[in-house]
Amino acid sequence: MLNPSPLVDAIVSALRAIPDLAAAMIVIDGSGAQICRITGFHYRLGAEHRLAEAIYKMPAPSMLVAWDGTQGGNFDGQTMWKHRFNVYFRMGNAAGLADPIGYEDLWWILCNQPPTGSPVNIRYMQLYSGLDIMDTPSVAHALDEDLQDRFVGSLVIPELGDNDV
Repeated sequence: MLNPSPLVDAIVSALRAIPDLAAAMIVIDGSGAQICRITGFHYRLGAEHRLAEAIYKMPAPSMLVAWDGTQGGNFDGQTMWKHRFNVYFRMGNAAGLADPIGYEDLWWILCNQPPTGSPVNIRYMQLYSGLDIMDTPSVAHALDEDLQDRFVGSLVIPELGDNDV
């Protein structure tokens, strides 16, 4: 079975390489530098490393990729594992924008626009050695603690064989 931590990083890299998605997640910091707010969450011990808190503290705009578990996947005789990742996202403030990028648009861009240098979109990419192309992704609406809209997408990616790295 593959280690999920580098898989999270591979998904983050692929998402950052989608030009329109990265552009929608860019903010300018105090020094004038552009920061792309597409990040990965890695579970660590301690109260400061809780997924629920990281989701709650997500600024707008931003995306957070987190591993959500691995299940057995021996459905076709070849797939031993299926890794599930969630992509939490908040759109930017649309006030004053003539054509804001909404949640529907962000999800469509994520699923359908290819990363720079790739002829196919993320759904048809082999994101990491030992992984197959992902199952059909899904997305759902959620409310945060302040009753603000956010969405969470789910990516399930089969692992080919039984890798031990």
